[in-house]
Amino acid sequence: MTCAVIGATGRIGSAVVRGLLADRQPVIALVRDPGKAHELFGADGNLQVRETPFDRPAEVRTALDGAATVFLAMGSVGAEGNVQRTVIQAVAMSSASQLVRLSVLNASAGSLGINQRAHWSIDSAARIAGVPYTTIRPAIFSASLLAAAGEVRASRTWTGLADTGRVALVDHRDVAEAVVRVLTDPATWGSHHDLTGPSLLSWPDAMRLLSAELGEEVTFVTTTERELLDRLTSRGVPPAEAELLIAREWALLAGENERVTPAVTDLTGHAPRSVEAFLRENRELFG
Repeated sequence: MTCAVIGATGRIGSAVVRGLLADRQPVIALVRDPGKAHELFGADGNLQVRETPFDRPAEVRTALDGAATVFLAMGSVGAEGNVQRTVIQAVAMSSASQLVRLSVLNASAGSLGINQRAHWSIDSAARIAGVPYTTIRPAIFSASLLAAAGEVRASRTWTGLADTGRVALVDHRDVAEAVVRVLTDPATWGSHHDLTGPSLLSWPDAMRLLSAELGEEVTFVTTTERELLDRLTSRGVPPAEAELLIAREWALLAGENERVTPAVTDLTGHAPRSVEAFLRENRELFG
């Protein structure tokens, strides 16, 4: 079946496009920048790249022509949150059989996380629109640890708020494999798939794993919210994104992410990749 991918040049979206093409599935990539898409994916007879103005539902609907399923991987707040709602309207007007949307673990109205609450709101928009949809709800990605690389190289520390609270970090490649399965298997549709890694870790636990990999001690340093905000923005993180990251820390401290699920294994047929393996693959980035 033909799958349309929105967010095709992002980390998850691009991995999904490659996975679908590897399975010889026809793919329509809806993008703002066709040149970037062609650079990422090259020439493939099963790939159509369609430049799409995402602020115009009718034009998004036209770009979806021929798609049986639609994968949507975009942010949940600000302009990207608005794009998600526009896409939902467009899918409602299309002949697509299923919208598969990348969400986040513990999407709920009562979460301390801004991202979780925003994704819950977008789920509500899909329900109200009557769109047939499925959500992929991953835990925090193992790749989030790469944000520590600069500080670790400089000082063998990582600074944050959440010195307690655990999460089963999940590898983005496992998430992409699960998405490909869901997009191509109607038996998986109509559900919320909560994806996690194999074991629960706190940020200090993750730094201990990194210490073992590097052969040098790396410690987690707790700071205040104000100091963390200043640190993030001084590194060039936009204030709105910094607010999302800080809210994620409070959700961690509240224990919202303390779950391990079998969904990666159920959907991909293999056990989820471990944080240890991820750190080993990216060892050189931490110096």
